[in-house]
Amino acid sequence: MFKEAIINKMSLRAIITMCVSVGVMCSCTNSNDNVAESLYSQASEQYQSGNYQQSVALLDSLKNNYKDDIDLLKKGLYLRVLNQEGLIKDEIASNDSLISVLESENMELSGSFKYVKLKDMVEGYFIHKSIADKAGDDNRTTIEPRIDEADMFYLVSYLKGNSVSHTSVALSSGAGEVSSKSVAYDKSRNYCYNSDGIAYESITFTNQECDTLGYFVANNNSSNVKLTFKGKKQYSIKLEPKMIKAINETYRFATNKNRGKSAIIKKMFLEQKLQLAQKQIEQTKASLQQ
Repeated sequence: MFKEAIINKMSLRAIITMCVSVGVMCSCTNSNDNVAESLYSQASEQYQSGNYQQSVALLDSLKNNYKDDIDLLKKGLYLRVLNQEGLIKDEIASNDSLISVLESENMELSGSFKYVKLKDMVEGYFIHKSIADKAGDDNRTTIEPRIDEADMFYLVSYLKGNSVSHTSVALSSGAGEVSSKSVAYDKSRNYCYNSDGIAYESITFTNQECDTLGYFVANNNSSNVKLTFKGKKQYSIKLEPKMIKAINETYRFATNKNRGKSAIIKKMFLEQKLQLAQKQIEQTKASLQQ
């Protein structure tokens, strides 16, 4: 009888211990469920407020920490694709705004340019009207900004009366100095000659060789810019304000045109991406009803 009492007492302890353990487990489960539901609710609130990135971050936390809650994860997946749709729509709106701004600026700038194509030219180019009367004239010392038919900015250098054998040019101001890439003498893009004892030199710099010069002028508001021809020797002049303005507007116009092309391509891509997201929304919505 004493032995049976001990056994009953031990059994009672085991039952109590088991009940306590089950209670703790239930309490933890309930706590986890509450946290998971809270994360989903917060993600839903962020979505409703248009804070799509924050909503996705909360859904990531839900997915990574509560992988066993299948029903809640399904709801989270549906909310995730809704967020994706919102993000794409925001990107489309931003891109459309950029296109509108560029079109407006280009409309204003286009009136300042003239298209030039002579009979012996394979391709023509656009040049600022303020310097168009001297287009292609090598009887001077300066640089001439142009835009080719592919809407790329480029420069032509002209040096008269100084034999420098230049292969590059540089622009400098209080903001610093930038140089073009070097173009070797080839009697084509880089050529020179003498006429009546006067030396003439000229180089056509492609966009990749002189883009930094256009950027420098367009992003440094200075009326005091020095142009330096660099070769076996160096020769410098102060660039005319009229030419500084022409370089500035030519570079901006060319850059805007190319940014506009990229934005239009991006618009088509985003519209396709939005269609895909909307299909995914329908698919995930259907899975919730199964």
